[in-house]
Amino acid sequence: MKSLITVLFTLLLTACSSAPTAKFDYNEMTNFSLFKSFQFVEQTSAALDANPVMDNRIKQAIDSALIRQLFIPQDELADLQIEFHFSQQEKANNSSFSIGLGGAKIGGSGAASVGVSTSIPIDSDAIIITKIFIDISHNGKAIWHGTDVYEGKGDMPFKEKELAITATVNRLLANFPPKKVEK
Repeated sequence: MKSLITVLFTLLLTACSSAPTAKFDYNEMTNFSLFKSFQFVEQTSAALDANPVMDNRIKQAIDSALIRQLFIPQDELADLQIEFHFSQQEKANNSSFSIGLGGAKIGGSGAASVGVSTSIPIDSDAIIITKIFIDISHNGKAIWHGTDVYEGKGDMPFKEKELAITATVNRLLANFPPKKVEK
C-alpha cells in the first residue's frame, strides 16, 4: 500500500510540473557566429486589433536582449532581420464548484434516482494568454523562429505587463543564437 501511495504521489508531482514554454526552430546549416548586427523589419500587414503600445514593449525587449548578447542594432543593411508579432486569447475559466444529488440501483432492488447539479464560478477575473512570435532571417531566408507565452490577468498593471513581456522575450532569446550540437 505504501509503494502505491509513493507511486501516485510521484505521478502527481510529475503531472503538476510545468514544461518549458519556449519553443524554437532554426536552420542547422546556418553559421550564426558570422552575424554581428540586426534590424527590425516593419510589419507589412497591420491587424485590425493591433496594439502599437504592446508592439513597442516587445520591440524594446528584443532590442535589449540582442544588445546584451553583443549584437549591434542598425537601421538598414544589417546581418539579421527581425520580425515579431503577438496574439492574445482569453483562457477558459474552468474553476467551479459542483453540487450533485443522486440515487442508485443496487442488486435486484431498484430505486428511483433524481440528479441535480449546479456549477458556481469561483473566479471571474479573465486570464489572458499572450503568445509572442519572433522570426529572424538573413538575406531574405528564414534562419530562426521562436515562440513563447505568458499568462496574466486582463487588468494586469502596465509595469507587471512590461516585466512579463521582458521575461518572456529573454527566455525565448536565451536560445539565440542556437548552441552548436556536436554529433
